[in-house]
Amino acid sequence: MRLFVSSAFEPAFAANLKAVSDYARGNAGRDAVRWVAPEAFHLTYAFLGELGAPGAEAAVKGIDEALAAARAFTIVSGGFGCFPSQRRPSVLWLGIAEGSAELRELARRLAEALAANGVFFEDRFEPHVTLGRVKGPLPEGFFRRAADYAAVHKAASRVSSVELTESRLTPDGPVYRQVYSRRLL
Repeated sequence: MRLFVSSAFEPAFAANLKAVSDYARGNAGRDAVRWVAPEAFHLTYAFLGELGAPGAEAAVKGIDEALAAARAFTIVSGGFGCFPSQRRPSVLWLGIAEGSAELRELARRLAEALAANGVFFEDRFEPHVTLGRVKGPLPEGFFRRAADYAAVHKAASRVSSVELTESRLTPDGPVYRQVYSRRLL
């Protein structure tokens, strides 16, 4: 199974992500970006890659250990950006303005507990939600317009659970299936 550890969002936050994504899509030019479907928006703490049943069980154990005393908290959407740079964008994202310290702490706990259970991955967490993957050139002024829109269209969401999710790749994009969910206190 191709697995990752993530959190989903409350409906109002997901609707705000869709609004920012739709605005960016309208300014990006035709076929310049492969956009993430709104139902697939999530925050990824760790991409684990291909794991068999024993690896998935170890991941569940790590998630449980990491979150034993973790409490739910609120995040607020932040700025619009890209990886690695505006000169060579490959991923478009919306950042987290408030709650990013809590997200980083949660990701750190998860990384430690997963590693302690033999589940290793590239640990480079940055609090963001991927909106799309760039396939072609973006018009001049795109980033400024999208950032201005995102700056005035913010939303909040409780982070109240962490999921182990399977990602199955298809020609139409990834299909996600929740394997395990752990509620936060």
